[in-house]
Amino acid sequence: MNIPVVLKDGKECAVSKDELQYLMVTQKIMFFERSDGWAVVGRDKMRSQKILYENYNRREHEIFAYGCLD
Repeated sequence: MNIPVVLKDGKECAVSKDELQYLMVTQKIMFFERSDGWAVVGRDKMRSQKILYENYNRREHEIFAYGCLD
């Protein structure tokens, strides 16, 4: 199910939940539609946002890089 959104550049589109999360974290969104109406980012209450782990791979941690069962 896609969610209607309005981006900061005024473009209107429908995005997935993951895309909505990304747009919120990157601050590229102004409004999105909820079941009870339109939400304004920065004014209306939001869930806590997930942190994007860009350029981070948990498998590169030294315990994984060197093997823990050697």
